[in-house]
Amino acid sequence: MSEQTYGRGQILRIDLTSQSIAKEKIPGDVAKRFVGGQGINSWLLWEHFLGIDPRIDPTSPNNVVIGGMGPLGATGYGAGSKMRWTFKSPLTKFFGDSSSGGAFGTNLRWAGYDHIVITGRAPRPVYLWINDDKVEIRDGRRLWGKKVEEADQAIKEETGFADAETACIGVAGENLVTSASLQVCRHRSAGRTGAGCVFGSKNLKAVAARGTKGIPIYDPPGFLKSIERIRDVLNKDEAWRDMWKVTGTMGVFGYYSRFGLLPFRNNQFSSMPQEKAALLRFRWFAENLAVGPLACGPGCISGCSGTYKIKGDESPLASKFAGETGQRIELLVQIGWGGMCDIADMPALAHLFKMSNDFGVDIMEASFGCSFLMELWQRKIIGETDISRWLGEPVSFEWGSYEAAAKVIESIAMQHNALGRIFKDGLYEAATRIGEIKGVNVMQYALYGKGGMPGVTDARTNPSWAIAMAVSSRGADHLKGAFATLERFNRPDISLKHYGRPEAAEFGTPTLKGMDCARSENRCSFVNCLGVCQFLPTTDTILYPASLLAEALSASCGGVLAGEDIEVAGERTVNLEKAFNSRLGLRREDDRLSERWLNEPQVDRPANQLLGSYFERVKDEYYEAHGWDKATSLPTRGKLEELGLHSVAEVLTRDGAIAR
Repeated sequence: MSEQTYGRGQILRIDLTSQSIAKEKIPGDVAKRFVGGQGINSWLLWEHFLGIDPRIDPTSPNNVVIGGMGPLGATGYGAGSKMRWTFKSPLTKFFGDSSSGGAFGTNLRWAGYDHIVITGRAPRPVYLWINDDKVEIRDGRRLWGKKVEEADQAIKEETGFADAETACIGVAGENLVTSASLQVCRHRSAGRTGAGCVFGSKNLKAVAARGTKGIPIYDPPGFLKSIERIRDVLNKDEAWRDMWKVTGTMGVFGYYSRFGLLPFRNNQFSSMPQEKAALLRFRWFAENLAVGPLACGPGCISGCSGTYKIKGDESPLASKFAGETGQRIELLVQIGWGGMCDIADMPALAHLFKMSNDFGVDIMEASFGCSFLMELWQRKIIGETDISRWLGEPVSFEWGSYEAAAKVIESIAMQHNALGRIFKDGLYEAATRIGEIKGVNVMQYALYGKGGMPGVTDARTNPSWAIAMAVSSRGADHLKGAFATLERFNRPDISLKHYGRPEAAEFGTPTLKGMDCARSENRCSFVNCLGVCQFLPTTDTILYPASLLAEALSASCGGVLAGEDIEVAGERTVNLEKAFNSRLGLRREDDRLSERWLNEPQVDRPANQLLGSYFERVKDEYYEAHGWDKATSLPTRGKLEELGLHSVAEVLTRDGAIAR
């Protein structure tokens, strides 16, 4: 076959305003250029906004939400199955996307749909029911107001299929909290940039899917060989075999704390005291709460998630949650509620995680918002009178207060008090509002980056991730450039392979970090185009060359695609997302980080050069590596045409959003 089209599902288009449902093939040239997943999602978003002003309010019916999984997802390849959700973000007002694990995307592909495109607004709450070829828009009024687990169970009872999987919003999405998450299979979050808010603005409570068709494979013997090869490679990877497969993201926590990457007490410090960090590490979880390992969805040989049960005597707070069961917490919970808020109690973190998922609240926005309030309380900028007025009851915001954390989650989701309304539009806007209320500049205590979104780790320790958080197309975030970790893992061999120099692997120094971030964005993008989990094809491009994935893709879908081709598909996607934001007016000055990260030294680390002293220089290197204009950050015609994006260049030229 000349094009990789074999076994491709359709694009399912649903307009909630007209109640219309349509199905169409994925154009062969689009599949070849963008592969799938993140790539085709971003192309569908670009296409949608060619006919609609991209400056629209993201909560208007004219916004679109696109779900898609790439061609290796939902197969037996073994590298996991990740769904991508793409839209204009109500939180940042520019490009938004998020990923989710679980079995929803698998069922969608097994039903015959690689992508779902939802537009319009229903006149009353609805949910979508996809059962193979049968697609319905169903009355969802009895689901409105329910928490995620309740709604998921109600949908399964109504459809009569316990094996159906849902992508569902909680009350945060219904209340148009701009950072609201979309909960997939109850426990897996598309947590960043506000997919839940877009669902809520469309009166869409959930999409439920059940697929039984499976996915045809073009070359079954060749595909089986590709599965054997990646299993052999994984088993040689000590980091995967001995750590990741056992601990998942929880295992990284100890490393973060040890090397000054873990923000503690709203990042006033860069590591936790050892006695507290020990209570939040995977070993403590395994010895006290763990029930068993779990793969978050079909087609994964890692099983890096797990389940827990709280007996009630494991910690000072455990008795509050006795008998509770759920899925194992992730690193972001350890960082956000554990490190940032200083809640060194694993059962409490497990409950906060479960609570956030059930309400559909973004963990990062809520936990960083809570730690921000705790620092204001510490500094006596806010006090009992403020909190009583905002919450309607007295609650202490001392460090380590589980009660404060729970109130923040509930308030943001329910929007039933002043505190919830202050944080409705995220941490950055909340800091602005509190500053106005108190007549004090509090922005210096807020941790944020591009688009006002909070980042993840202490940006000052890790220049490559600092740049990634400042430049990401979806706002401050680490996962768009997650492979920019050579300095963390001390891999000068990989630095030499890509740059002919070892400095990209030097911990904490700025040299080659902008270049490494750009390369890593392209690699993350092509992995997300394939539909596999980006935590499996790691930074180790020696052990995991692009050809490894290209062979599996060719055996699955037909045609011959070299590793360089899928790498270009990733770069093409990065440039398309950049073009979307450029149309909206984003320029170099929007690629930014908060004052604390740029200009405050780390008080508990050896004296380092301030991030702000070299930040702009590393940005220069990043733009140059992508082939963009340094002065404005705008894409250049030469780079777009090199990638075959001639029509994109024409649109940007018309809109005055391309470098001259």
